[in-house]
Amino acid sequence: MRRTLPFCLALALGCTEAAPPAPDAAPDAPAADVAAESPFVLPADVPAIGDPRAWDARQRGPFHAGHRILSTTYTPRGATAPRTIALHVWYPTHAIDGPHPVYQRAFRDMETLSDAPLAPTAHGASYPVQVYSHGDRGFPATSFFLMRYFATHGWVSIAPEHVGNTIADTPMPRRFDIYHLRAQDVRAALDRLADLPPGDPLAGRCDTRRVVLSAHSFGAHTVWSVAGATYDLPLARMRCTPAVSCTDADLAVLQMGGRDERVVAAIPMAGSIDRSLFGPEGHRGVRIPILSISGTADPVGADAQFMSTAPVDLTWIDVRGGCHQYFALGGCPDIPDSFQDTILGAWSLAFARRHMLNDDGATVRGILDHTIPLSDRVAYQRRSP
Repeated sequence: MRRTLPFCLALALGCTEAAPPAPDAAPDAPAADVAAESPFVLPADVPAIGDPRAWDARQRGPFHAGHRILSTTYTPRGATAPRTIALHVWYPTHAIDGPHPVYQRAFRDMETLSDAPLAPTAHGASYPVQVYSHGDRGFPATSFFLMRYFATHGWVSIAPEHVGNTIADTPMPRRFDIYHLRAQDVRAALDRLADLPPGDPLAGRCDTRRVVLSAHSFGAHTVWSVAGATYDLPLARMRCTPAVSCTDADLAVLQMGGRDERVVAAIPMAGSIDRSLFGPEGHRGVRIPILSISGTADPVGADAQFMSTAPVDLTWIDVRGGCHQYFALGGCPDIPDSFQDTILGAWSLAFARRHMLNDDGATVRGILDHTIPLSDRVAYQRRSP
């Protein structure tokens, strides 16, 4: 179904007539932790469902998806004041009924339940984790279909709100410090998930030692930074102008880089490496596998990225008909939204299972080497290091 966007998003197809929320739509929950008396509790009487490696990555898993909102406050490197950001979390649940989240007060997710009970983990002692970075002037739930897909397979997904670069607060021109704050937000989100207070159903139950990072649009910058790309400081300094303030502390943080060793694989969607920041050689610091996904109706330089990033282990799939929002809110004229699960969900999950869970099953292998094509819309290229 084509969605009507209520705001002029930089990452969107364009401005369309505003659509009011549904009559019973509630705003996003405040960025606060769920209290102990919340219905968000771990059910003790519902077993996990089989072996997740036996579940077909080409379709949703046996769980439903739940959603909640946390927050975290941290002091970024290069700053003296604390920074508070919201954290959206999706997770597996056995619940089948309840209220649905309404993201950004406009986008109702009718297939996810707000504050639903957490299902027991199907992955041993802990839940595998996906973290997501939204695009420029976006919000944490822009690609909620992807986090929902992972949740049905028993994963926990967390998406930080990149304050200062959201739909509500991005200045023009874009502030300089956001180039390092995005990577620090990812780190802070994982730190929060790893250190939830006792009594929280997810406390001590999320495996944040090895995670996969997904991203949309400008989130590709977050991916390359967190993956270990190094900045070209002379080029970065060229962005310092009277209209775009940058400090010596900002430049020092860029020089330190944004690598988080917990991220062991990454999936930039609808974006590519920014050579005006990372320079011609910055990608050489990346030692993790990358799955780049782009659309033919959204030329973002993914082809140039593929040709210029050796020796990075990089797989590139290009989706025929995919526009910029195919990787987020949907509504592309030349491809149905149903292909978001069929292509993006299945490819991303197979990639994550291979590199995080060491899943070498026939279906996962077949998807990743393209011997099991998911759609004739996908053009595939792979470069091993």
